[in-house]
Amino acid sequence: MTPRWAFAGCKPQAIEVLTALKDRGFVPVFAACMPEAPDQDRHDLQAWCSGHGVECVTSSDLKSVTGRLRELDLLLVCRFNLLDHEVFDAPRLGAINVHSSLLPAYRGVHPVSWALINDERETGVTLHRIDPGVDTGGILATQAIPIEERHDLWSLTEDLDRLSARLAVEVFDFLSVKGKLPEVRQQTGPGSYAPRRSADDGRIDWSVSARSLFNLIRALPAPLPSAFAKRPDGGEIRIRQASLNDRHPVSDAVPGQILTCNGEGWFDVACGDGTALKCQADLPVSVGERLS
Repeated sequence: MTPRWAFAGCKPQAIEVLTALKDRGFVPVFAACMPEAPDQDRHDLQAWCSGHGVECVTSSDLKSVTGRLRELDLLLVCRFNLLDHEVFDAPRLGAINVHSSLLPAYRGVHPVSWALINDERETGVTLHRIDPGVDTGGILATQAIPIEERHDLWSLTEDLDRLSARLAVEVFDFLSVKGKLPEVRQQTGPGSYAPRRSADDGRIDWSVSARSLFNLIRALPAPLPSAFAKRPDGGEIRIRQASLNDRHPVSDAVPGQILTCNGEGWFDVACGDGTALKCQADLPVSVGERLS
């Protein structure tokens, strides 16, 4: 069977998933974008739909299209608001969500950044049924990838977006052959949540390890508000990048103390584990200066 389905979502992940499914012959009847989504996200989805002859509707909760969903086989969701049961139960086979973590770990809105901050060695993507909970539905497909030191939030997200597309194609291929979704596996093990991050979460505590600071900094790359510290005069400095490649032991240095600077904006700063972390900031610093 060729499923009749609708899509709801945004972000580059949505475009990656839609394009992979379209290339496989699975084109949605319509796609929906949230009016509160960033302008670029809405423009990208509208442009994709226009280029492929797909109707694009605007809705925060899909309640206005529930009647249309009842005529379809499936709703696929990717980076969208939580839905009421009358919406996700409307299609014949219900609704499935694309989530960038290995559920039940990191349920919620910011799973990728929290996986980096918490020094996870792997993460992944889960396609799961939508139920009344937050990312709690039964699993249809999942796959892990390693988190490498080269990753920051954007590069890891790109890898997860590509994986999302592959898993979505696998599920739709199964549906087209079998006429049903893959067998559901219930989520097991302890769950965790990835709450929405705030700008204050980026405040650096130099008393922790260099690796912990490296993880925080790479989880907050531009154009997000970067990790930040305070200068002796009370001013704020944003740490744009960090590297563990040249980490080395330091002695008699107070955490937050600037140890060396070079001509390219990079400097070494003492951390709480007795090693130095190489950082780059938005403003110049001086040797001996102490950040807090």
